[in-house]
Amino acid sequence: MNSQIILCRNINVDKQYTNVLNYSESQMLALCRANAIASADNYSFLRTTGTIFVGFTYAQCIQANYIAFQNPDYSNKWFFAWIDDVIYKSDKNCEIKFTIDAWSTWFDKWIPKKCFINRQHVTDDTVGLHTVPENLDIGDVIEESFESFPIIDSEEDRNQFYYVIEGTYNPITDKDYVGVTKINGSLTGSWYFLFPAYEGNVGLPDINNFLGNVNEKNKIESIKNMFILPKFLVDAIGTTHYQTSGQIFGNYEFYLLNSSSRAITLTYNFNKINSFSDYTPKNNKCFVYPINYMIISNNIGNYNIYKYEDFYINNEIAENPVVDIECSVSIGGSIRLVPRGYKNIDKNYNESIPLAKFPTCSWSSDAFTNWLTQNGVNIATSVLIAATGIGLSVATAGAATPLAAVGVGALISTAGVAANTIGQFREASMLPSISGGNNSGDVNFASRSTFFSFHHMRAKTEYLKIIDDYFTRFGYKICKLENPNINGRRYWNYIEIGGSEEIGTGEVPTKYMEIINNACRKGVTIWHNHANIGNYNLDNAII
Repeated sequence: MNSQIILCRNINVDKQYTNVLNYSESQMLALCRANAIASADNYSFLRTTGTIFVGFTYAQCIQANYIAFQNPDYSNKWFFAWIDDVIYKSDKNCEIKFTIDAWSTWFDKWIPKKCFINRQHVTDDTVGLHTVPENLDIGDVIEESFESFPIIDSEEDRNQFYYVIEGTYNPITDKDYVGVTKINGSLTGSWYFLFPAYEGNVGLPDINNFLGNVNEKNKIESIKNMFILPKFLVDAIGTTHYQTSGQIFGNYEFYLLNSSSRAITLTYNFNKINSFSDYTPKNNKCFVYPINYMIISNNIGNYNIYKYEDFYINNEIAENPVVDIECSVSIGGSIRLVPRGYKNIDKNYNESIPLAKFPTCSWSSDAFTNWLTQNGVNIATSVLIAATGIGLSVATAGAATPLAAVGVGALISTAGVAANTIGQFREASMLPSISGGNNSGDVNFASRSTFFSFHHMRAKTEYLKIIDDYFTRFGYKICKLENPNINGRRYWNYIEIGGSEEIGTGEVPTKYMEIINNACRKGVTIWHNHANIGNYNLDNAII
C-alpha cells in the first residue's frame, strides 16, 4: 500500500500532443506536486487501464485536469495522465477515467535518432542557408529600395555621353583613313569622332561645323554612321583631342577614339537587402526568395529575377554580390550586365541582360549645307535630342517567360493546416525570367533611363508578419535526414517527421512509442518550461 496518486490542475499539455514538455520524470513530478489539489499514498496496484477509484471529494476531482500516480508493476514508475471524466460514487469516493500522457510518462526513456525531418526549428539561421520552398502565399510584392548603374545622368556631371560620327575623313588633318584598327578586339576601317554633350549645349554646334567642313571638302560620303555612346565606355578606352580655328565654319573641336584591344568591363557591387525599413523579422528565411529578392531591368522590358542567396564567392554565399557591365563600341553601343558567381557560375552569361541601345542619329549633305548658309553656325542650345533626327534603335529581345502560379495541395500536419490558412504559394518562375523587350531605346534615352535598374523587392509588411509568425511557430521546411532538434531553442522547438519515420528508440512499450511517433509525424511543439506554454511572443533564440 505504498503507491501514490496526485490530483493536479492547470497542467497545460494537451491530449492531441500539440504542446508537450521536454521534462524528465522528476521534473514532471515536481510540476504535478506544485499544482496539486490533493494527494494520497495508500494505493496499491494502480494500473494503466484507464480508470482509478480515488478517495477524494467530487469537488476536488472536478477541479483537476491531470493526475500522476505510481504503479508497482513498473518498479514504482510514475505515470502521468489527463482526466477524461469524473464519476461520483459516494462521499469521498469517485471514479476517475483517464488517458495516459505517453509523451510525459516516457519522455526520458527514449533517445532521438536521425530520421527524415519535414520541418523543425534550425540551429543555424544564416541568411541564405535555408531555401527549401515553403508553399506559402507571399501576396503581392513591393519595392524596398532602388539603385541604378551605370549612371547616365547625374546632377554633378551632365556630360554623360558623346555623339559619335563614324567616318573615314578627318577635316582637321585633311586625311583619309587607310587600313584597319582594333576597337574592343574587333577590326574597323573608320575613325570615331566624338562630340561631348554638355549641359545647356547638346553638342550640335561642333557637329554642325564638323559636317559642314566635311561637306565643303566633298567628303560627305565618308560619313558612315552617327550615334550616341555613354561616357563611361568612351573614357575607359581613351581619346585624342582635336581642335581647329579660323575655318569657314567657325571653331570646333572633337575627340578621336583611341584604338583598344581589351574588353571594357565595369564592376558593380550592389546592395544586398538584409533588413527592411518598417519591419524586423525574427527569422532569416524572410530574407530569401520568394519573400525577398531582386529584379534587374534594362527599362525597355527585359528583366530577370535574381536571388541574393544564389550569388557566390569562393563557393560561399556572397556578402557583397557583384555584377559586371561588359561594353563594346558599336552603333548605339553593345552593353550587357553579367551576374558574377550567380548560381556559383563565375560569369553567368545565360542570365545576362542587354542594355537598351543608345539612339542612332541621321544627317544630310546638300540640304544641311544650305541650312547652314541660311542660319549660320549658332544654333539654339535648347534644341532637344530629337532635333538631330534620331532614328529608331532596336534592343535585343529575349524570350518571354511569364510568371507561373503554382498550387500546393492540402497538408495534414499541424504546420500544414496553418499553412493552408495562410494560403497557397504563388511562385515566380524558377527559370530565368527574361521577358521580351521593345523598340523604346530612343525614348528611354530621352528620359535618361538608359541604365540597369536594380529593384529590391519583398513581400508587403502585412504578409511579412504573417510568414515570420509562421516560421516562429513552426520553424522551417527541412525535407532531409538529420537529427531532431529537441532542445536547440530557448523556449520551444517544433518537430515534424515523415509519415513513416520514428523519432527515436528506447525502453518504451510499443503502444506508447507509437503514440509518441504519431505525435511527431503530425507535428509537435516541445516546450522547455511549463510556464511558457503558448507564449509565442518570447524571443525563441538559438542556444
